[in-house]
Amino acid sequence: MALAARLPADILLRIGALITADADKSLGHWKHSLTLLAVCSYWRATIVLLVFKTLSVEVITHNEADRRGYAYKYAEETLIVAFSNYQLAKHNGHLCWARHLRVCDLDDDFCVSSMALVADALEMDEDDVPGIA
Repeated sequence: MALAARLPADILLRIGALITADADKSLGHWKHSLTLLAVCSYWRATIVLLVFKTLSVEVITHNEADRRGYAYKYAEETLIVAFSNYQLAKHNGHLCWARHLRVCDLDDDFCVSSMALVADALEMDEDDVPGIA
């Protein structure tokens, strides 16, 4: 058995808390925390609650998405696009760990358009995430 798989759960949760501390600041930070889930099945089972505690939706311009290297379907009629970790969490059965929803929006010029994108990105059913505050 590898040393990583023999760490006590409380130590592993401390390590996970340090690495995921910035995960709720942006989807970029959150993506880095996903590497914890790839260490082994023990780490994945122990740390998943930290990685998926915050669901995020970021609404950014096409130019910003290109700058960040995000892949997306380009729609000429809009100047903005939404990215979220919600669908991944839902697909993998991790919505039960979600406790917060973070929406990072653009300036007021795009407010109405961005709210529609947030709703589309989430495609959330009423019972999907009972624990979100």
